Amino acid sequence: MPTFEDPSRDADELAEAARVLAYATRQIETPEDTYEVLGSLHLALSRIQQGLQQLAAWHERHAPFAATDDGDRAAGHDHAVKAGGWLMIAAASTEQVVQLVMKAHSENGRIAWQPDAAPARSAGLAEALAEREATLDPEPPASGHTNQSTGLTR
Repeated sequence: MPTFEDPSRDADELAEAARVLAYATRQIETPEDTYEVLGSLHLALSRIQQGLQQLAAWHERHAPFAATDDGDRAAGHDHAVKAGGWLMIAAASTEQVVQLVMKAHSENGRIAWQPDAAPARSAGLAEALAEREATLDPEPPASGHTNQSTGLTR
């Protein structure tokens, strides 16, 4: 249950929800559900991007209070600024993922899922392949390498 006040617990809950979703999407029995899943993923990714931006800003604001375990404030400040920078890059990178999922969601919304898959190809294809294989020379030439595209022996 989200707390809206304890980011550590809420992040743990998000990780668990992501684990459960990854498990659940291994097999999808109702194709129409993919549209809802993609919509929810798009929304979740957008919110994760916002969280990354907010964490980056938090690190920037709190950098003056940072120190290393041995009390080095200059190094702590440097680490906080770098963490904020990496988080901003992560947030910016997430934008591409958000857009790609949105595009997939849009394409998925144009699909009318059918109960039975359409036949892959006509039975004539199998017959044509069998006929082609029958015309191939089953025995290699006595000497040398055959270039199958020209039939020449080297």
